[in-house]
Amino acid sequence: MNVENLKRTYPVLIDYLQENGYSKEYINEFLTDIRQVLKEASDPGISSYEEYYASLQTKFTKSTLHHKFKIIGKIKQFDLKGIFPTSIQRCGFLKQDNYECLSSEYKNVINVFVKSATNRGVSESYIRHLKLSAAKFFYDQQNHGFHSLSDVSERIVQNYFHNGDKIVRGFDMMKQIKKVLKECNPYFHNGECERIISFLPGMKKSRKTYPFLEKEELEKIKPVLLGVNCKDLTLRDMAIVTVAFYTGLRGCDIAELTFDNIDWEHHKIHLIQHKTGAPLTFPLRPVVGNAIFDYIMQERPDSEIETIFLTCDKMPRKLRTTSLYNAATAVLTKAGVRTEGGRKGLHLFRHNFAVSLLQDGVQAPVISGILGHQSPVSIEPYLESDLVHLKECALSIEKYFVVKEVLGE
Repeated sequence: MNVENLKRTYPVLIDYLQENGYSKEYINEFLTDIRQVLKEASDPGISSYEEYYASLQTKFTKSTLHHKFKIIGKIKQFDLKGIFPTSIQRCGFLKQDNYECLSSEYKNVINVFVKSATNRGVSESYIRHLKLSAAKFFYDQQNHGFHSLSDVSERIVQNYFHNGDKIVRGFDMMKQIKKVLKECNPYFHNGECERIISFLPGMKKSRKTYPFLEKEELEKIKPVLLGVNCKDLTLRDMAIVTVAFYTGLRGCDIAELTFDNIDWEHHKIHLIQHKTGAPLTFPLRPVVGNAIFDYIMQERPDSEIETIFLTCDKMPRKLRTTSLYNAATAVLTKAGVRTEGGRKGLHLFRHNFAVSLLQDGVQAPVISGILGHQSPVSIEPYLESDLVHLKECALSIEKYFVVKEVLGE
C-alpha cells in the first residue's frame, strides 16, 4: 500500500483540525489511525484502505469499528483526494469502492438508475443511498461468479438476505434493491431486471410503536422552550428544538435552514427538503420566529456561512447530526424528561407534532403534506401512536359477563 503521500502531508491535516477548533481527543484519534496505517502499509496483504479496515475486524468491538470506519474514511479522503474533513460530511467513502469493482454491465445498470432517478427529481442523497445498496448487492453476486444480470440465480439472491440460519439483511435493503431494478426495468428490454425482482424474498417491514411524548412530558417541555428556568441552555439549542416542536421539520432540514428560507415579511418558511428534494412552505409562527430571531441577534457568531444554525467553535461551521441530537437531549434533560433513558432524538418532536395534528382531527393526507411526505404510507407510524382515535375503534365488552375462575393445582 503506497502511503508516501500520507506520510508527507498528514501534518497538514492535523494543522487543519487544530485551526478549526476540533477537540484534542478527536485529533488524537486521527493521529492514532494515521500512525497505524503508516505502520501496517508494509504488510503485503494490505494494498488499500479497505483491506486495512478489514484487518481490524477481529481486533475491536462493533461500536469501535463503526467509529474507526469514519476516521479511516476521512483519512482516505484526505490522502487520495485532498479533501479535508467537515462537520457535515458523510463518512461513507470506504463504501463507494464497491461500484468501482463491478463489471461493466452492473455499472451500466447503476448508471441508468442514477440518470433516470435524477431526471425524475429524486434527491441526490437518496439516489446515492440506493446506489450504494445496489452496488453492494451486485458486488456480492459478482463474488459468486455472476458478472451479468442473466447470470444471477434465485438461490444466490435469496442467500444475500438469509444465510440459512438467520436473516442477515432485512426489508429495507430488499426494498432499496427492488427500487433500483424497477427504475431500470424500462431500459432493459430483455426482462432481466423483472426476473431478478421475482427472486427477491417476500419480507414484511417490522416496526415497533414509536415512543411518543406523554402529556406530562409535554407540560414540562413547553415552559423550557418559552425560556422558563433555562439559563444553562444555549439560544441555539432552544431555537432548534422550538422549530422541530412547532413545525415538525426533519433535523436535516433544520440544519440546512438559511436566511433566504425565511420570509419575515409574510411570516412563512420556504425550503427544498433535503430528503425528498420537494419544495415545502409552512407558516412562521411567532414562537418559532422569536426563537430564531433571538438566536441570530444575541448568540449566533459572525460568519459568512449561509445556514442559520452554526457550531459554537472558534471557527464556526454548519451543524452535523450529532449537534442536533445533542440539542434535543439538552432541552429534554433541562425539562427533566427521560432522564432515566428512552428516545431523545429530534425526530421525537416531529412525531409529536404529527400525532397532535391527528388528535385534533386533521386528516392524514393534510398532515402528510405539512410534514413533506411523498409517500402516503409514511404517515402510518404516526397513526399507530394516535391513541385518542385508536380507542374509538375499541369494542365495548360491557354486555358480556366476565367469569373469574381459580384453577387448582
